[in-house]
Amino acid sequence: MSASRGLAAACRWTGRVIGTLLVASTVVIAIGEGMPNPLTQPAWVQLMFFALALILVGILIGWRWELAGGMISLAGFFLGVVLLNNSRRGLTSFYFALALSGVLYVMSALLRRQIQRPPSA
Repeated sequence: MSASRGLAAACRWTGRVIGTLLVASTVVIAIGEGMPNPLTQPAWVQLMFFALALILVGILIGWRWELAGGMISLAGFFLGVVLLNNSRRGLTSFYFALALSGVLYVMSALLRRQIQRPPSA
């Protein structure tokens, strides 16, 4: 039981640290490169902005509500996978790293739920 509790805490804090670094680096890139107006972009680019926004918002929500934040982040990730699947650039390692926090948040929430469940008779 104690090992599960420690693993849940490790998943939670690793997800928080990695997520914070990814959100910060995304903000720095957006500021440094200059963010284009999403409304002037083609529809698939607008959807990519939406997918990225879901990922980043999910990472931040995960600080308080791990399961909800992880699910929102992963929903944005999978939307982006569908959109980037046919892209010339393809899926980058940075994009896959964005999913890591969501996965860790979900793992932490499920481990904590398992710990809190009363033993079956």
